[in-house]
Amino acid sequence: MAIVLHTASPDGGVQTITMDSPPGNVIDLALCAELRPAIATAAADERGKVLVLRGAGKHFSFGASVEEHLPEQAPQMLEAIGGVVRDLVGFPYPTLAGVQGRCLGGGLELALACGIVIAEEDAVLASPEIRLGVLAPAATALLTGRAAEDVLLTGRDLTATEAFRLGIVNALAPSNSLDETVDGFIAEHFAPRSAASLRLATRAVREPQRKAIEDRLSNAERIYLEELLELHDGVEGIQAFLDKRNPEWRNA
Repeated sequence: MAIVLHTASPDGGVQTITMDSPPGNVIDLALCAELRPAIATAAADERGKVLVLRGAGKHFSFGASVEEHLPEQAPQMLEAIGGVVRDLVGFPYPTLAGVQGRCLGGGLELALACGIVIAEEDAVLASPEIRLGVLAPAATALLTGRAAEDVLLTGRDLTATEAFRLGIVNALAPSNSLDETVDGFIAEHFAPRSAASLRLATRAVREPQRKAIEDRLSNAERIYLEELLELHDGVEGIQAFLDKRNPEWRNA
């Protein structure tokens, strides 16, 4: 069962949303259905100074549900994840993702949708969709330049340090010290600030980026649904993964 927990600090300044769906906080339709209202509730709290997105347990997220990316459910799944990403990109005050363990696929997309990413040094980040013959619409919209080419077209695992060098991660936390590092970052950079000023500054910073991200995201979703899923290879990799076999690529 998908569970999303929304909590707030006593003064309301720190709003925390935690994905708690063991063992790997897989992002499926049910989890997205819980994430969106939790994000909306946090956004409406005018006391908020920072929204923290976390994954319970040893891992931030193993990624999006592979089964729900088969053609029958792919449109609904892309709409659901795209909705969460749009909510985070358009969020009215600062957002921070705290990442531990594995942060893959759709999990990485949610982290990238946040303004600040803090990852434990032994975390692993990746957008492995290309290995399954598909693409990651939200990551395609959120990453640019050489980082996009590296992460999206190789699908390789990145250490937290590599992700930091690529600009995907803003700060590193020692192993088993993510909570303390996130709390310290918030105490130094967000807690002392004016909530109203943070909202205005966030809007000024994000608005131009939000429009560009929306255009890229809509285009990537269109390519996925209208072109990729029409190919044998656009379905074969996912089916092979579910069948636990090697894919048989046919499209040149």
